[in-house]
Amino acid sequence: MLQLSRPLAEEIARHHGVVTVARLAADGITNNSIRSLITAGSLVRVHKGVVRLATAPDSLESRCTAACLADPSAVISGPSGAYLWNFRHVFRASLPDVLVEHDRTPLSRGVRLRRTNILPPTHIVQRNDGIRLASPPRTWFDCGRDVDDERFERLTEWVIDHHSTVPTLWAMAQAMSTRGRPGAARVNRVLSQRSTWQRPAGSGIELDVINALRRRGVDPLVQQYALRLPNGMVIHPDGADPVAQWAVEVDHVTWHGGRFDAQRDKGRDRNARRIGWQVDRVTDLELKENFAVAIEELYELWLLRSGNRRIA
Repeated sequence: MLQLSRPLAEEIARHHGVVTVARLAADGITNNSIRSLITAGSLVRVHKGVVRLATAPDSLESRCTAACLADPSAVISGPSGAYLWNFRHVFRASLPDVLVEHDRTPLSRGVRLRRTNILPPTHIVQRNDGIRLASPPRTWFDCGRDVDDERFERLTEWVIDHHSTVPTLWAMAQAMSTRGRPGAARVNRVLSQRSTWQRPAGSGIELDVINALRRRGVDPLVQQYALRLPNGMVIHPDGADPVAQWAVEVDHVTWHGGRFDAQRDKGRDRNARRIGWQVDRVTDLELKENFAVAIEELYELWLLRSGNRRIA
């Protein structure tokens, strides 16, 4: 029977039932005892020098922990990283997707190995369960090799909603997109379908709208105001008047995946109405065709919402 000290038992519990042989030895368990426990089935050998308690589930989390304990330079990314970040629109992986640098000796089994020559510390998040996980932007980029364009487009929208800004994703794509890198073409193809304003070099049509409404007299008008919806989601409208509970959003129909945006935005708007907010939307095409008219319409809607019926 395996006798563990309380600190080691707690550590193994945090690590999904996985532990190194060296850590067991440091706790006073002899190599002969470890071999006997493996033979008896109390311990399961996962990698060289890494075992799992037989009573612990053989889960993706335990496999990822084992890979990271077996190779201190290994980083989990791709679909298995997406699962650990709770990304949507990516298939659930059964094996850890392990990033290792080109000069490292890889794990020999039980993982999907992915070599890389770009793995700076800023791309790595150390979890308290022993898993070294690629950051959300890096995980997003690495998923580009595993899913088709439509699914990757959905994934991109989800990551922007929950983890990263558009400029951050562009910066990751630019840093990672070397010739021949798997998935780079898809990443750039999907990101490039966003309109020019959404790229880091763009000035942002939202800012033009906010400034025009402020000049017209909308006050206060807060950019990226944090609004928590009844379903727990926090949204950040392009502009908001918290006093009148009114918000304006600029929709970009030039992204061909606007059908996904429209479905998502309708749900957000319904939830905003549930807490008394009114969200008015204008499209980039409307603004391009007649910016002044669109701004005047938004101004009048704000006046009506704020209780001032006198349209100037």
